[in-house]
Amino acid sequence: MTEGAGARRIAANTLYRAAGDLGSKVATIALFVVMARKLGDAQFGVFTFALSLVTLVTVLADFGQNTVLVREVARDRAQVHRYFVNNLALQLVLAVPALALAVAIVVVGGKDAQTRAVVALLGVAVVAELLRGTCFAVFEAHESFVYIPIVLITQRLVGNAIAVAALLSGAGVVTVAAIYLGGAVLAFLIALGLMLRYVVRPSLRIEPRIWAALMRMAIPLGLAGVFGTVLFRVDTAMLAVYEPKAVVGNYGAAYRVFEATLFLGWASGAAFYPVYSRLDHAALSRVFERSIKLVAAISFPVGVASSVLARPAIHLFYGSGYDQAVGALRLLGPAIGFYGVAYLSGLLLASQHRQRILTVIMGVAAIENILGNLVLIPAFSLNGAAGGTSISQVLVAAPLLIACSSAVGGVHWTRMLVGPAIASAVAAGVMVALVGVPLLSLFVGALAYLLVLVAFERLFFPDDLRGMMELVRRPPDVPVPHEFAPTSHPDL
Repeated sequence: MTEGAGARRIAANTLYRAAGDLGSKVATIALFVVMARKLGDAQFGVFTFALSLVTLVTVLADFGQNTVLVREVARDRAQVHRYFVNNLALQLVLAVPALALAVAIVVVGGKDAQTRAVVALLGVAVVAELLRGTCFAVFEAHESFVYIPIVLITQRLVGNAIAVAALLSGAGVVTVAAIYLGGAVLAFLIALGLMLRYVVRPSLRIEPRIWAALMRMAIPLGLAGVFGTVLFRVDTAMLAVYEPKAVVGNYGAAYRVFEATLFLGWASGAAFYPVYSRLDHAALSRVFERSIKLVAAISFPVGVASSVLARPAIHLFYGSGYDQAVGALRLLGPAIGFYGVAYLSGLLLASQHRQRILTVIMGVAAIENILGNLVLIPAFSLNGAAGGTSISQVLVAAPLLIACSSAVGGVHWTRMLVGPAIASAVAAGVMVALVGVPLLSLFVGALAYLLVLVAFERLFFPDDLRGMMELVRRPPDVPVPHEFAPTSHPDL
């Protein structure tokens, strides 16, 4: 495959994944907005707390197994018959006791019956989404990204539409959690059906004797995933210890906006990870530089816009009753900007079997985040939690980039980051000057960002700019695997 064709393939896969995640996030934001307005900050806080808790305790159910699946199947498609069904079995074996632990935590903690019910329902939903994620891992390894938006958008549109209708009819938080569970189960069944019909029919032979070996391969990545989950979830759980439900609900409102931007990193990472895994060392440095430049060019200005326009954004989505969320969203802006950079860097290390250093970096950052929250949350409440998240994200991104530079034999730092950083700084100044008129501020800031970025790239890195212009002029190739034809079972 030529460099141009490879770039178009990556672009197509990124667009497919982005389309799925964007559609999913839009529908999810709509649900959270209606939920926050109809249930109030206290009940919204119950949902936010429960989702954070079950995500934390079920993290072992995907202990890096799917990341290993993508890497190994991208290199050798036959490995799907070894990994797929055994990954599913491992997830279920690990998830059941985790769910029991989550319920025990809220019972022993004296939480009310409503909170216990929401924790139980969302716990099962998270497990269903983990199983769906194993199907997505197969799609990614086969670069069959076209099916991901089908699953994600169907799940969110159907499930969230039903939940919104229920909320408007007076339903409570337990009903919403039950509907969320139904959508998660539906998504897993659709993903499984599409995989079996159009991508591959893996062997369904469960082999418990190989589980220990699979777990040993996944442990470093799993630990990194645990530490990553701590970075993203422990702040809400700790905030719930110090503050009432209403404050947790306000933080949840800001955090949902932050989470809605993470698809920018996920989409790019999903498309680049199989490529990282296949490339030889000589080509990897150049591809990595361009991937980081791409995600920085997208996420840096989004982080700036989220910080500058935090007040109108919160008022638009949730109303003036969530004023406490404004400061939190402003402080989450840097985390939005650096998340994608850290995410792609972690995937690069995983693809090159450098997961141990990834684990160390994430572990140190998780400890720093917990210790930081012990100081910041009592002192600054939800603003402390938000500031701690951004500090931790920057502290993760920097050492990961340095480790990646070592792994690929050096990178061109100016090529990767300086253009997006300068353009974002200019855009921030323009937006602050016009912040009193939010739409004008956003439009002029975006225009200034594009003009400065293009000028910088044209002056210093014209080859990169020409490559991007080529992608714009010539649409990405549309990869439809196996001519959309059913595959045969390996045992038939």
